[in-house]
Amino acid sequence: MRNKVLQKIFPAFGTINTITLYDNADLDIVQQIKKRALEQHQRFSVFESGSDISRINEQAGRKPVSVHQDTFFVLSHALAYGRQTQGAFDITSGASSRLWREAIYSGKLPSEADIAECCGLKGLNDLILDKADGTVFLPRKGQQIDLGGIAKGYAADEAVQILKKYKIPNAVINFGGTVVVLGKAKRIGIQNPFQKSGERMGDIEIKNKAVVTSGSYERGFTLKGRRYHHIIDPRTGWPAESGLLSVTLIGDSAMELDGLATGVCVLGEQKGLPLLKRRGIEAVFINDAGEVKITPGLQGNMLQKRRVCGAEFRKTKFFFLKK
Repeated sequence: MRNKVLQKIFPAFGTINTITLYDNADLDIVQQIKKRALEQHQRFSVFESGSDISRINEQAGRKPVSVHQDTFFVLSHALAYGRQTQGAFDITSGASSRLWREAIYSGKLPSEADIAECCGLKGLNDLILDKADGTVFLPRKGQQIDLGGIAKGYAADEAVQILKKYKIPNAVINFGGTVVVLGKAKRIGIQNPFQKSGERMGDIEIKNKAVVTSGSYERGFTLKGRRYHHIIDPRTGWPAESGLLSVTLIGDSAMELDGLATGVCVLGEQKGLPLLKRRGIEAVFINDAGEVKITPGLQGNMLQKRRVCGAEFRKTKFFFLKK
């Protein structure tokens, strides 16, 4: 008899999420994972009135806000990733994120004055976390937190904890491209940044690992021949110009990969690679020249497509980075 496959697809975190359980898994477990993810969406979303993050932002410059332990945990780790990436990943740059989100929606470039003002509101050292009271405080009016670069990763990690609790041997969690494979090895596709969504550059095989991709190709607009995308460099307030179109990271914690993938997209290959090496994280970089660079731990584990670039004259070049 064929093993039963259970799958649940649902919206949250501004994306589509999929839970797939194999080997006669119980439907109740799928429902528990979905419920847990939706709880986190309600706490972390900047778009949900009454969420922990919305309340922190609303009370900026006024008073501390009591938050759920989940929120406190994620904020604590997000600050650590921010410091490890030298501010290239900064959850306190929510004002800049909102400004460029509106710009991408309208297709209109923000003024330099607005960009500078929003950039000036960031500050990793400004965010005050009081563990004893369970409160969070932004000291300056107008400051904003945005967990869009890390929330899905935490939710995926929490989903894995539920799977392990019930000893589910074989499952795949895919929260909007933040993927965790538990049990049997699966091939996970890496988006071709030069092609439409769903066109893969290549596949990597993983087992009991997380995979996260962050790419500047995902959302943006073009004005006067220049493309403006959604990955903002918090240090400048402008879209990042690191030369990287895509960063795919493979490691143990989806939350860690989520934060660091965004940070490395901003830092670039040369500054980002030492950080990843120190943390034992494998990576695939795709730059705007069409070069695909792969860390040594993935050698022999990547099924490459013949071409990455859309134009006929642009050929893909694959490189394995040195240890």
